[in-house]
Amino acid sequence: MTRHRFRQLRYPFIALALISGLLALHDHYRINTSPVAAQRVQTVTIASAGFLPNRLVFHQGETVSLTVVNTDTRPHNLVIRELNISSADLKPSQSTTLHFTASKKGRYPFVSDTPGYPETGYQGLLIID
Repeated sequence: MTRHRFRQLRYPFIALALISGLLALHDHYRINTSPVAAQRVQTVTIASAGFLPNRLVFHQGETVSLTVVNTDTRPHNLVIRELNISSADLKPSQSTTLHFTASKKGRYPFVSDTPGYPETGYQGLLIID
C-alpha cells in the first residue's frame, strides 16, 4: 500500500519541487524592463471643409500613428514643418500613415501645401503637452 501511495503522489511532489525552484530563481533573475511608451492612433480626414479634426492633442513621449485620409476631390497633403513631418501628396480617396514620437512639448501648426504654399482653410494645430 505504501508503494502504491508513493506512486499516486509522485507527480504532485515533482510539480511542487519544480514550482518551488522556479520561484526561487524568479527572485534571483529579475529582468529590468523599461516602461513602454504609450501608443496613440489618430485619424485625420482631409475634406472640402479642411482637416477634420483640426486640433490634435498628444502627450509627450507618446508614439503616434497618424492616418491621413483624403476625401476631398483635389490632392492634399499634411505637413508639420516644425517637427519635420510630412505626408506625400494624396489623390482623392488615398490615405497614408505617419509615425512619429511626440517628444517636444509645444504647439505646432499643420497645413496642406500641395500647390506649393499653405492652402486657405487647410490648417490645424497639433499640441504636445
